[in-house]
Amino acid sequence: MLDLSIVEELVNEFLKDHNELSLYSLEWANEFGYKILRVAIDKKGGINSDELAVVNDYLSEQLDKYENDLPANYMLEVCSPGAEKPLRNEEEVLNSIGEKINAKTDKFEFEGKLLSFEGRILTIQINVKGRIKKVEVPYDDIKEIRLAV
Repeated sequence: MLDLSIVEELVNEFLKDHNELSLYSLEWANEFGYKILRVAIDKKGGINSDELAVVNDYLSEQLDKYENDLPANYMLEVCSPGAEKPLRNEEEVLNSIGEKINAKTDKFEFEGKLLSFEGRILTIQINVKGRIKKVEVPYDDIKEIRLAV
């Protein structure tokens, strides 16, 4: 099976000329008896289907050169990480200031607008029974954080 590092190189080669796009994730998945090469591409502000189609066309053409290293019944899936994508690191949290987020700690769940992320503290504007409040949540207390719709 084709190593993901080769696929990553192919994607990164494409992204050199399309620097507004970024590779979010890359994986081999098994679903319904098929091997699926899932490539999630992102863009600040969201990516559209036309942009995904361009990436798909490029990657399909490049992968044809590796047909002997690919499973016979594999499928290529070029997709976005989704409207409620997980924020996997501090950089992604910083890039989401101004966005609506959902953050979970061991004790609470907060959903609201991310106002700031300074000194490892998130400031989130939330609505509690019609009253707008700001809460500060230590980044280290967060168990799960994602964009929210």
